[in-house]
Amino acid sequence: MHRVTQRRLAREAALETLYRLDLVKGEPDDTIEEILNRKNPSEDAENYLRRVVQSVLNNQVEIDRILRRHLERWRIGRLRFLDRAILRLACAEILYFDDVPPKVSINEAVDIAKKYGDDDSGRFVNGVLDSVYKAALDKK
Repeated sequence: MHRVTQRRLAREAALETLYRLDLVKGEPDDTIEEILNRKNPSEDAENYLRRVVQSVLNNQVEIDRILRRHLERWRIGRLRFLDRAILRLACAEILYFDDVPPKVSINEAVDIAKKYGDDDSGRFVNGVLDSVYKAALDKK
């Protein structure tokens, strides 16, 4: 069993935040505070959680537009809430976080999808994010 990093804890807390905001709406700051009180992460993890959530929320229209292009036989609104939140989180990292290697974002998203999703989530997330990454590389 490998050690869970603070960044992984931050991603999982960000996933929970994005999932809940997508499912029941609510105020992002209230949701984040409730999760922080329950999980009590390090300061670095808290900062990363806030950064990821803010990035997704600030860029969600663009992120969803990009994801739509890479979803084969799926509409974004038809995805499971969990898979949609994982894809948005990792897509934000790939597109907007120069300090996170895209392959790390993809691997983390796949691991999280396997942990929380169904049997097909890891493969599905990997395929979509790999396509997003390749398209982003072509633009550079």
